[in-house]
Amino acid sequence: MSNLQIRKMTYDDIPLICKAENDEAESNVEYLKNHMENQDNKKCTVFIALYDNQIAGHVFLYYECRWGGLKNQGLPSVVDLVVYESYRRKGIATALMDAAEREAQRINSKIYLDVCLNSEYGPAQCFYIKRGYVPDGAGVYYEEEVLGLSALCRNDDELTLCLVKELKG
Repeated sequence: MSNLQIRKMTYDDIPLICKAENDEAESNVEYLKNHMENQDNKKCTVFIALYDNQIAGHVFLYYECRWGGLKNQGLPSVVDLVVYESYRRKGIATALMDAAEREAQRINSKIYLDVCLNSEYGPAQCFYIKRGYVPDGAGVYYEEEVLGLSALCRNDDELTLCLVKELKG
């Protein structure tokens, strides 16, 4: 796809991302700066997608993730795959995930992510399953902890399923 480019994010991209997300609040700027600092410290790689030279999305790949279902187990994890609505169905999520998985494969033969279970994330759930991600077998997580049998929870962004993929060499 000649009009799609995937590259590492730079600090100069932060205002452009905030504008694309229509969220120029200081909290969003700080959130993105934090990921960039983690990239500077070699804890992650932040990939952005440019479509027709416009920022179309991004993904964070953490090398030894401290969040999610398999946190602190030395596994790389995809965090916050985002493709802006007007750029969806153009192969951008696939290209971002390809880049993240190639990078993850340099360190480990597995990668994981947590996907929310509410209906807003239905397309993401299907996307990850089609890419070969499978549940980790621990059940559902709430606030990054396995949700016990008959436990009550809210169907919000903290209710997730941890998915794992074996990366082929």
